[in-house]
Amino acid sequence: MKLMIRAAGLALVLSVCVAAAASAQVSLVDLLGRHGIEVKSGRIDRVFDSHAAPLLPVAPGAFATPLALLVASTGADRIDAAYTFAILAGPSGRAASPEEVSAVGHVLILMVNSEDKKTRVAGARVAGRLFAAPFDGSAKPEVPNGLVDAIYRMLNQGSEVELLAGMDALGLLREPSAVISLTDRYYYHREEGNRALAGGALEALARIADSSTVAVVQLLSSDKWAEGKDSTALAVAFARERLLKDGSIAVIRAALDDKSRRDQARGYLAELGAPVP
Repeated sequence: MKLMIRAAGLALVLSVCVAAAASAQVSLVDLLGRHGIEVKSGRIDRVFDSHAAPLLPVAPGAFATPLALLVASTGADRIDAAYTFAILAGPSGRAASPEEVSAVGHVLILMVNSEDKKTRVAGARVAGRLFAAPFDGSAKPEVPNGLVDAIYRMLNQGSEVELLAGMDALGLLREPSAVISLTDRYYYHREEGNRALAGGALEALARIADSSTVAVVQLLSSDKWAEGKDSTALAVAFARERLLKDGSIAVIRAALDDKSRRDQARGYLAELGAPVP
């Protein structure tokens, strides 16, 4: 037994050394390629954005490289590793083991608390994807202590992209304690004319699906603010379908033909349990 443990430990050390010695991004791109996922120009973040899913079954050892890089690297390599793990693990981390998801969760806390903005944003986005609470009531991974608090702190950052990432994560986690704050932010940002931030708050509220949000969404059914073909109008369609089930899913499907909103529409369809082309 001791020999087996030592052998396993040696294998892990060697895998970390190999990953560090080779180009981290090349290793991750190759890993995704072996699962049928094409990465253009090395942009693993764009693959994450597109909600691409592995075309081949994820092998048990597939997470070794991204896990090693998450632990042993920083900066761009850690960010790419986080996105790669999330892509292979899928929504709510279903393809990975609970132990692997838990290990990544503790690294994500470090990322969200990082002094680097890109790392904070990536950490929050991956956290939302990995620990998302499915709408169908199926099991979700246990959220590690400290992660939600770290994400909340992002709401106090001045950067719009950080605010959006933080709200997105809280919505995906379906964090009920965020309802009051998100509702206030929705009205505040709407009043100041910031459609992106108002839409982000509304999207998060729709995911949490608190009863108080239903009235907010009902008002949008006859509100010109919800018209148009930008990301916020699509967020309204998602909120209406999620809370009112009024047939707005047709609007989401139609947005698949809009290059600028295709990824957003694909994400909504996946969350709603609808086929994603």
